[in-house]
Amino acid sequence: MHRNKLHVGLLAATAVLVFAGSANAADLYGGGATFPAPAYVGDLYNGTSPVAKLSRDSAITLPAVSFSVAGLGNSTGTKIPVFQDFHTRYSADAVSYCQTGSGTGKKILNNDGIFANGACSPAGITGFSSISGQSAPDFIGTDAPIATADYNTFIANMASTRTAIVQIPVLAGAIALPFKDTVGGVTSVALNTEQVCRIFAGDIKLWSDSRLGLSLPANSHPITIVYRSEGSGTSFAFTSYLAAQCNGKFGLSATFFQPNQSYATAAASALPNYSASSAQAGNNGVVSKVKATTDAIGYADIAEVLSQGVMYASVNGYDPALFGSTGPVSLAPASLLSAKVLDGATVNDVPASVAAPARNCTRLVAPTATISAAYPIAAVTYLAAYNAGNGTKATAIKNLFKQFYGPIPATNPDPRVSLPTGYAYIDGNTLFRSSAVGSINSCIN
Repeated sequence: MHRNKLHVGLLAATAVLVFAGSANAADLYGGGATFPAPAYVGDLYNGTSPVAKLSRDSAITLPAVSFSVAGLGNSTGTKIPVFQDFHTRYSADAVSYCQTGSGTGKKILNNDGIFANGACSPAGITGFSSISGQSAPDFIGTDAPIATADYNTFIANMASTRTAIVQIPVLAGAIALPFKDTVGGVTSVALNTEQVCRIFAGDIKLWSDSRLGLSLPANSHPITIVYRSEGSGTSFAFTSYLAAQCNGKFGLSATFFQPNQSYATAAASALPNYSASSAQAGNNGVVSKVKATTDAIGYADIAEVLSQGVMYASVNGYDPALFGSTGPVSLAPASLLSAKVLDGATVNDVPASVAAPARNCTRLVAPTATISAAYPIAAVTYLAAYNAGNGTKATAIKNLFKQFYGPIPATNPDPRVSLPTGYAYIDGNTLFRSSAVGSINSCIN
């Protein structure tokens, strides 16, 4: 059996929200990763001008803001975002989510010079737009798992009141390779692992390169690589894939790609080789730039690519839009590690100053975890929160996390909402699910 390494909806969008009112029993203010945003909040943020970074349930009216905000929902179809379903199940609770990228999300979790009550504005993110006085978030989303440096910052800034970091994997999603289809140029792309490696290493610089087999005029169609400008879990997962599949092969050194949430750092050896490149903020920004740039290729979640109507490549014969189409993916229970952080591609222990059992609240899917016969470029996305100090919001935060691990009855349908194309719940294994839910129940206090 072929196995791939797993490396890691209808409220109208509105331009301005200026309502007054009081907070719900538990309005949860979070943000971070852009990769899972279509599953978390839907795609209505694409319908604002400028494109909204902040999405929130219509039940949340505080704080009033003067920049573009999107509701929770989808512009087409009937799929309901997970965070919208949360309010339906728990009517006194609601969610606000700011797309900052995983790197900034972790900084806000750690009060590392940026705080939850700063603005989540398209003009410049300084926080999650939480209510005045709430400097710490209720949760974050991240595709770049907590690293030693992140945890050390948490210990310095937050451990005295919050004890430990709770990190739970919740979804997997396909990272697609969107490209610009041009008249007389590239209209269909089917890549294999070697071709992906050579393109992103800058060895293949032209779409007309004979190694791509696209039958284009010689020395034509220089490739523009579009990548994330900010710290990003999508970049971490994609560069983890490149490191695992490309390093030491195809004429590349054993350390050519270095897994990192900064693409510029991870691909420092590749950037000088490109015909052209462009750094853009957010998965939305990457896809928008690809859409507008002749002969470009980039990387982003498949839902964002489909939302913007951009063409994308298959890889090794697999279509990223079919990832998760048969239901939750199964990961071995042994792949769900406890008290571990991920430094690049290396699994290390949570810093020793964090005492058990709280240290075990940081759960990590091993970077060597495998899924069978599927699209090979995938990311695991996590929710993270605090072990202690959650006060009256503790139950709501637990329930939010458990939205992704709802009890699955013996008969279908699964009571959870259906995910957007290219995403999958990760609890196909019963023991994996019970282990994750056990940590949610015991670790969020």
